[in-house]
Amino acid sequence: MKIIDEQMWRQALIQAASEDYHHPIDSSKVAGEAIVFDRDEIDGTLLPESLPLEKLPDQVVGYTYTLGVADDTFGYALVDLECTTLYVIGIVEGDRLVWYQEGGETA
Repeated sequence: MKIIDEQMWRQALIQAASEDYHHPIDSSKVAGEAIVFDRDEIDGTLLPESLPLEKLPDQVVGYTYTLGVADDTFGYALVDLECTTLYVIGIVEGDRLVWYQEGGETA
């Protein structure tokens, strides 16, 4: 499935969290926010080995989502400034990437 917009990123994260944590995630409680980050501000924990930091543009938009499974667990999506390229969506637990899906251009 090609994930092409913020609503789909959010749904993919809810689905992945539901499967990984073996209980349904209440989508009404999944809150998100978007922030523009410079590449050097991105924590390497968010990137799989196949996507080194150097492959990202100088600035990206980071969407972060509370998933309601644990205080140290959150979902995120990293996209370009125009939101036409999804680089990666994932779930981080503490300081460990527990699930991710790489993206690509959508326009």
